[in-house]
Amino acid sequence: MPRPALTRIFAALAGTAMISLGGATVAAAAPAPAPAPKLAGTPSATTALAAGPTNCVGIATTWAATCYQWDGDDQWVRDLDPNGWTAIVHLETNYGKTRECAAPAAADGWKECGFDHKESECVRFFLYEKKGTSLGRFSAWSPWYSTSTGNRCIFGSP
Repeated sequence: MPRPALTRIFAALAGTAMISLGGATVAAAAPAPAPAPKLAGTPSATTALAAGPTNCVGIATTWAATCYQWDGDDQWVRDLDPNGWTAIVHLETNYGKTRECAAPAAADGWKECGFDHKESECVRFFLYEKKGTSLGRFSAWSPWYSTSTGNRCIFGSP
């Protein structure tokens, strides 16, 4: 998918997320789940970073986007605002694992981080910005997703 088309998709998703959140940023304490876009397709090895992730579930704001690919346990993150802050995705599993993945500087494309999650478990994530030791904007948490299928988790049967 060409970069302008992907940008329009994330802009539309970010607008939907901001409307559902009342246009305000949300603290990371216990925010409500954000809408989870599903992206489809299969990127080639040479276009993955330029075109971004596919076959994944994620969240998008006006300033950053992240997507989880359950096939391979890859978390993708992109900074959409070249404002000097770094967009970071924070993720956690239902079995206690936490990880982070920082986007490339200056809104310069997608970053792919590989995490080896346990199968048949659940993962959720949120976005935030950081500059030095200062924290900026936060997104809401995503819903819990199965590490095996990408479907929403129903606890007791991921």
